[in-house]
Amino acid sequence: MSLPWRPQRKYWMGAPLVALLTLAAPLAAEEEPAPQWTTSVQTGFADTFQLTLGGTFGGGPAWQNKVTTGAANLFLPSDSLSVYGWDTFDTPGHVNNWQAGVGYKLAVLKGRGQTLSLGSGLQYWQFPSVKTGTIDWLVPGNLIYQARLSKEFSFVATSDSWTLLHSRLPQGSLMHTQTWLQYRLYKGERMQISLKHGPAHTYSWNFYGTNGNRVFRYQAMLAITFKGASIEGGYRKQWGLQTGIRDNEYWQFALIRSFEHGWLWR
Repeated sequence: MSLPWRPQRKYWMGAPLVALLTLAAPLAAEEEPAPQWTTSVQTGFADTFQLTLGGTFGGGPAWQNKVTTGAANLFLPSDSLSVYGWDTFDTPGHVNNWQAGVGYKLAVLKGRGQTLSLGSGLQYWQFPSVKTGTIDWLVPGNLIYQARLSKEFSFVATSDSWTLLHSRLPQGSLMHTQTWLQYRLYKGERMQISLKHGPAHTYSWNFYGTNGNRVFRYQAMLAITFKGASIEGGYRKQWGLQTGIRDNEYWQFALIRSFEHGWLWR
């Protein structure tokens, strides 16, 4: 049975992507939503630049910016293809660390208020603040499980992995797992307020020469959403699981603006 590709062009994106598309073939039988192209711009401040491994860099605060643009429902219902760029600028030290990448995500299981999505792509990191400075090429992996338990309450579990393809530092893999309990505290005609909180854990397999359990965190985020924009603020507590990893507290806030664009070939 052939898949309903849209637009009608020939693409070859590799065996891993073909496997994802095959797994999601039952979704194609549903009514196909129209493609949607969205751009998101984010700016704000954080305590400092902190790696998922647990280390912090710079005196802080860090000015952080991110731009993401991409298309949803591109080849199949509930898929997305996006590119992004992110940077963190240490305000006292004037040092900039940044990354960019492309990613593809696909819902492989959907129904009864539950969704399971898988994703991968390619990323480039340039972090002059990390050790002697590192320039990396990585393959990310992403798994997201979402369950809406009621109109006001939902549960999200994510597992993000990164595998180094090329780096000045020792190559390996890293996994960051998070769970979120999400509550909608208020919903009006023009504004919505949501709270989410939950634990996070990081494990490393020789990533930058580190191994084993790295950190455990508990984090909370409050989001005030308007039409096309939101203000988010968060706090997290970190406990180091190895000698040399400091326990610390971390804060961040950001303004996020989203834009929807007309579809070019429709």
